[in-house]
Amino acid sequence: MNQKARVSHRHATRHAATLTMIDETRHTARTLDLSHGGVSLQTGSQIRLAQYCAVSFQVQLGDASHKVLAMGQVVYSDPDAELGYKTGVQFLRIDDGSVAVIDQLLQSPA
Repeated sequence: MNQKARVSHRHATRHAATLTMIDETRHTARTLDLSHGGVSLQTGSQIRLAQYCAVSFQVQLGDASHKVLAMGQVVYSDPDAELGYKTGVQFLRIDDGSVAVIDQLLQSPA
């Protein structure tokens, strides 16, 4: 993971998420924290490093539900005694609407 992702403000967040790999296999996940640089996820299985994937999840902001969708790359997938695996995805491409949702999430109280 590059230094920029490490210094980005992180916000604890818990949302059901889906990781879709290049070969179209899907992994159910749960977000742990989020930044402009990427997302940390709880996954049930270890994900191979450096794989490209899409990560998506729904968030509720006020009365509206918003979908966050980003393309990224797996930068870690480490065993965790409580969580199964803690998997990090660094964002490589994200649409403006998803960036706006992440901005709002990062400004809200943790």
